[in-house]
Amino acid sequence: MAKVFEASLNNFWHAQPSQIYRELNRMEDCGWVSSRDVIQKKRPNKRVYSITEEGERELAEWLEADLPPAENPHNPVLLRVFFGANAPEATLELLKSYREQLETSQERIEKVHGAIQFYASAVPGGEKARPYWEMTFQFGVLRLNAAKQWVDECIGRLEGIE
Repeated sequence: MAKVFEASLNNFWHAQPSQIYRELNRMEDCGWVSSRDVIQKKRPNKRVYSITEEGERELAEWLEADLPPAENPHNPVLLRVFFGANAPEATLELLKSYREQLETSQERIEKVHGAIQFYASAVPGGEKARPYWEMTFQFGVLRLNAAKQWVDECIGRLEGIE
């Protein structure tokens, strides 16, 4: 489950495996999912979760609910850049480090597209869900590209000041 989460939702919603399973247990307590243990011979045993009819109703209600107001996300990089005039060299190094992180994210997000293709053909309802998965993937790609453009412009600007 954590691998599926990492290969799909992680470009816009990060969760630790412990959080995923804690939420699944809570959802099972609410009757929204059911689970069963699957005994495997050459691999560790696993627990398989399925959505219940009550869970499908709850999901539909959630999808139809009003959106919460758009939030201003906390971004530690932007916070440091905002105060960067107090340590210009450190800020430049921070931005270069952030650029490297974005490159790593680029490699990871490319794997997400492959995962979408795989799960679309491997899971029930995957082909129906594919366009929605691809839309969230596109958001991740555009956000990553915007961050890379921004950080490159900031690095160039600070290097021009020196």
